[in-house]
Amino acid sequence: MKNQKRLDPNIFAKESIWKLMSKMCLPAILTILIMVIYNMADIYFIGQLNDPYKVTGLSLCMPLTTILSAFGSMIGTGASSCISVALGRGDNSKVARYSSFSFYFSILMGFAYGAIILLFQNPILNLIGTSINTRGYAASYLTLIMLGAPLTMLNTATGQVIRCEGAAVSAMVGNLLGTILNIILDPIFILVLGMGIPGAAIATLIGTASSSVFYILFIIKKCQHTTIHLRDFTFASGIAASVLAIGLPSGISTLLNSISGIFENNLLVAHGDHYVAALSVAGRATMIIGMLQIGVAMGVQPIISYSYGAKNWKRMRETIQKTAIATILLGLALTLLCRGFASTLVAAFLDDATIIPLGVYVISIGTLSGPFIGLYQLCTTFLQSTEKPSYALFVSVLRQGLIFIPALYLLDRIAGFRGIVWAQPIATFAALGLGITFALHHYKKIQADKAQI
Repeated sequence: MKNQKRLDPNIFAKESIWKLMSKMCLPAILTILIMVIYNMADIYFIGQLNDPYKVTGLSLCMPLTTILSAFGSMIGTGASSCISVALGRGDNSKVARYSSFSFYFSILMGFAYGAIILLFQNPILNLIGTSINTRGYAASYLTLIMLGAPLTMLNTATGQVIRCEGAAVSAMVGNLLGTILNIILDPIFILVLGMGIPGAAIATLIGTASSSVFYILFIIKKCQHTTIHLRDFTFASGIAASVLAIGLPSGISTLLNSISGIFENNLLVAHGDHYVAALSVAGRATMIIGMLQIGVAMGVQPIISYSYGAKNWKRMRETIQKTAIATILLGLALTLLCRGFASTLVAAFLDDATIIPLGVYVISIGTLSGPFIGLYQLCTTFLQSTEKPSYALFVSVLRQGLIFIPALYLLDRIAGFRGIVWAQPIATFAALGLGITFALHHYKKIQADKAQI
């Protein structure tokens, strides 16, 4: 393929902010939406079997599959930020090493994680809160998903990396390809062929494999600076340290999300399997609000990193300001929509008279922080994109570890199931306050350093 047909990462410096945001954020939002649909498909079609135990068994595995994606996201987020800064500085050799590292390291990490889960499956099944009624379903799903762990981690990491060269639409297409296959195959395997839980896992793996192949071919044929050459794969020259340091806040955040999810499920199981199913089903509805706002932050991350690397402070400031407005408006619209159709959303997954009112309550409380999740994510994205990962890491740890988990325990003791539901919005608002404080402090320092140049 001729070089002039390849992607031009210099669009981050040339195009207007709003136009560039639309090019990057809209595909990123759609990508996230596709990912949400992808993750919800298995639950939805298993729910059509009208067996709460199967839904619960599948739901209990989700924190473990989320950890898998968390490691991929950690690698992808770290690499994409490093690549964007390097592009802004014109250092193409580092771009090649960062991108190749993300590719091969994600595969290695996938093998390692999958092997650990499979080797210690029995104690892990006890840890995530399976009961006699749900253990078999959880085991069958988990086994198959972990066999494909390298593909899942590679898919997550590579999909983020290609955005650095302005390929947000292609990242979306890759996810769309996998999601369409999953949605087509889920009802065939689960309902028509009667494969149940194993069918859901196989459909997911086929979808993931197709997305991964798409991204690999795209990098080989289209990307100008991003590569996956084995010769560029190295742990030296600070490559691994830089990627992992910057990606760590994202990875830790998702990891803590999963750990807190396991803790939360164990508390819910004590109340009954129906409570696990209700929170899982309704939680996927509220998750849409946060995930789509995260899509906005993902879209602007290369713009912020590139502007920072190029020392274009005005462009960086304008990007942050406009992104803040966009996330709040999007979050408010999604919150109102989700609350307005709460019972319909829950019933679509599991039409159970016991579960629906529980799910509606989860949505009514879980959406309280909906308009501001994107602002929280923007703060951590800004800190990661401007080489302050330690600040972003602390904010992430605060939200899901230092506040959320203790709040779960205390509120469960005080108010049971309803208390558990309140823990997440409380943690989000606390972390938002700290995130804004850190982001403003760092921004002022950048301004002060600029004045001295």
